[in-house]
Amino acid sequence: MATFKAEVQNKRADGTYNVRVRITHNRMVRRISTNIFITDQDLTRSLKIKNTKVVEQCNDLIRKCREKCNEMGYEINALSADQFVEKLKRHLEGGERFSLDFIQYMKDKAAKMKESTGGTYLNAVSALVRFLGGDPLDIADINTNFLTSFEAFLEKEPSQCGNNRKSKSTGEMPKKSRAISAYIGSIRAIHNLAKKEYNDEDNGIIRIPNSPFKTFKIKPQQKTRKRALTIDKIQAIIDLPTDGSTRYTLAKDCFILSFALVGMNSIDMYNAAHLKKKILTYNRSKTADRRDDNAEMRILVEPCIELLLEKYKDKIRLFNFYKRYSTPKNFNRAINIGLKQIGDEIGVEDLEFYAARHSWATIARSAEIDKATVHEALNHVDNAMKITDIYIDKDWSLIWNANKKVLSFFDWSAIGYDLI
Repeated sequence: MATFKAEVQNKRADGTYNVRVRITHNRMVRRISTNIFITDQDLTRSLKIKNTKVVEQCNDLIRKCREKCNEMGYEINALSADQFVEKLKRHLEGGERFSLDFIQYMKDKAAKMKESTGGTYLNAVSALVRFLGGDPLDIADINTNFLTSFEAFLEKEPSQCGNNRKSKSTGEMPKKSRAISAYIGSIRAIHNLAKKEYNDEDNGIIRIPNSPFKTFKIKPQQKTRKRALTIDKIQAIIDLPTDGSTRYTLAKDCFILSFALVGMNSIDMYNAAHLKKKILTYNRSKTADRRDDNAEMRILVEPCIELLLEKYKDKIRLFNFYKRYSTPKNFNRAINIGLKQIGDEIGVEDLEFYAARHSWATIARSAEIDKATVHEALNHVDNAMKITDIYIDKDWSLIWNANKKVLSFFDWSAIGYDLI
């Protein structure tokens, strides 16, 4: 049976003593500090507490400890001294009620992520604040009903994102299912992280008992709009004359670069290092932190885009885009603004930079390049092949040959070189 005693030990620098409860359990001694401080006047020469008021306070604390012992019953015998003290501390601090400001917790976690990922989480936080009409949000309040109401709010709320806020024909545009799924998915990820951090199931310490995502299911995203362009449309982009507009020219050149570099994303173009023997090696930013191989890509640069590489070359990085735009986000925004103008000229509504990646994959499949090679070229993960991939070195020549085959469908003379 556990025993308890109030005591003081060493004098603090300010001349006071902190009263602690000494706990003996299974022949192990542990101590819990209290918020009671006393001076020499409250003690006997042998450091026993003589102040009647303090003695009553200590007796009250010990009474609460014994009440918790009685409540636990035989469970106490199976607990180590540290486990027992942890339960007592939570009891003395006000019971089993655990509180965590989920919004602040989510902000703190997002701040430690890379910018692109953290931005999605912060957007979800902003949506939560709009839904609540302010903050904070106790994690205990996140349940199935809360999530259902939040989802309904997102479905009705107009898009908050730049040019997507307004539609030319209907005015305010609703959020896309992809955004709704991303926001609620971010909340689920942080909620699971909090449970992992604050719960200790091995020792029976469950501070966050609710698991709302076991019953609440995130609605599947609507099938995305097909963004792949035909060979004729891409040829039209290649053949476009430069109009003198910085964004227009940038958009055209970067779209062609992305397509010819097997759908390279703008952030990776922004950060890319130098070539080595005409081979561009980089780690795909979007998935690098989720892949054992850091999402490494190696692309053989074909002659058809060598003049474009020369046009934007830099001494520090492969391209000088980082000197023109302060962040990858600003760089990508400028490209997409220019692509809207290009889309109007070639008859493609709402043309986006990501269409280069979609187009490469679609043309590759139509050219009878096997799906596994297309997946590798796009740096996707095939879960069914994860174990096999451990034992097989990647043959980059398969991707290079596939790219050469895709690029051979086009006339590249408008930008300087032919393919061969």
